[in-house]
Amino acid sequence: MTIYRRLSLVYFCVIFVAAIFISVDTVLSQVNPGGGGSTFVPMTYGSSVLGGVEIDVNKICKIAPRNVMENVSKEMRRTFERIPDDLSQQAPIRKISLKKIDQAIRETIDNGNFLPDTIRYLGGLTAVYYVVLAPEENDILLVGPSEAWKIDASGYVVGNITGRPVLRLEDLVVLFRTWHNKDVHSTITCSIDPTPESIARMNAVKNKFGAPSMRNAKAYAHELEKAGGNDVVVINGVETTSRLAKILFASDFKMKQIGLGHIQSGLRGLPSYVSLLSGSPRQINPRFWLAADYGEIYHDSLKLTWKLPEVKVIAKTEDQYIDARSNSRLASGKIDQTAVRWCKKMDEQYNSLSRIDPVFGELKNCMGLAMVVALILREDLINKSKCDIKTIMEEQRLKTPQLPEPKFVTVKSIIAKNVVACGGVEINPFNTIQNAKLDNKIDAIHGQLAKTIGNNWWSK
Repeated sequence: MTIYRRLSLVYFCVIFVAAIFISVDTVLSQVNPGGGGSTFVPMTYGSSVLGGVEIDVNKICKIAPRNVMENVSKEMRRTFERIPDDLSQQAPIRKISLKKIDQAIRETIDNGNFLPDTIRYLGGLTAVYYVVLAPEENDILLVGPSEAWKIDASGYVVGNITGRPVLRLEDLVVLFRTWHNKDVHSTITCSIDPTPESIARMNAVKNKFGAPSMRNAKAYAHELEKAGGNDVVVINGVETTSRLAKILFASDFKMKQIGLGHIQSGLRGLPSYVSLLSGSPRQINPRFWLAADYGEIYHDSLKLTWKLPEVKVIAKTEDQYIDARSNSRLASGKIDQTAVRWCKKMDEQYNSLSRIDPVFGELKNCMGLAMVVALILREDLINKSKCDIKTIMEEQRLKTPQLPEPKFVTVKSIIAKNVVACGGVEINPFNTIQNAKLDNKIDAIHGQLAKTIGNNWWSK
């Protein structure tokens, strides 16, 4: 074999192996263009990385290194589409037609194309403040602020001006399919929980050392880390391979990392929970979780226009104890005041934290979209308006990307000194919606909000 043939063979093998690795790190999102179904984009680069959290081949999650996030951002920018002039300016009020965006999705699929960025990012909406029925148009409008978008240095899609993450069609679709035609609307939750085996091993360490003291605290924490193994990520109420599920997990995991001091918040007003502790080095098992404070929803006299509050994300806490008989964590009914102080700081700094790490803004967006979908379904607005969104509801026709499932975290990542943290995220806007109140002042603005937006699916 000549040297040239050998070099050609080596070159072919390198290209072939590289192609395999690239395919592992991407998700082909349209398996049958122009055929029986379509998804969102030709490929999703770095599908194992989202929200600053990386998932390895064993489904173990860890904070993604900065260079990995930068590479994700770089690849996303390569496929970035030019923003139409009509969407390039910041707009305090932009209307999105659910009927017409559904039509646009259907036409895109029928033509064998991928969904454009304008549809995937819902015209640059960063929040929804009104849900409006337009019965004459057989339509439902989502109304809120909008701006042009960009890919930031870590791969988040954020507004050009505010830096807030934009709302995503993908999350809206997943929420509709999660709660559509369900008699009971389940709470969406994510938590990081120890296994019974892990708890049994940690109990053995506790029995070996007895009560932690200043003398043995370091050795005690080291033994706990070795004994723990992996904790399990538990996601309920939503498809575990969805983008939404991964955002829930990433924000929860990062909250714990900040609380334990494994990563810095970047804010003087938000130190770690561990740094606030003082006194005896007793073992502490706090539970921290993030929930939505939806405030109050108002509607006009005919229930055609619904005014939604800005969602607030709040941190909650409770103490837990380890039950040696069942090898499980149970609520103690007590609340550690230091944990309460830290949660208050988290609440106060949440919006600032979201600007530093947009995954927390992404969580807020998911909670806001959940309120929108819950309202539309609970009040039967689709049937009342005769709004056709069949394409959004059809899983075979509009496929959403299936991302690697977050399954495990190392116990070492949720332990600091003598603190073992757990908790999660919960989303359930239905109780808020059933307590919606009448506000006659909204009658005066319904006509303007429901005004037709022309042939396009967004208003200028």
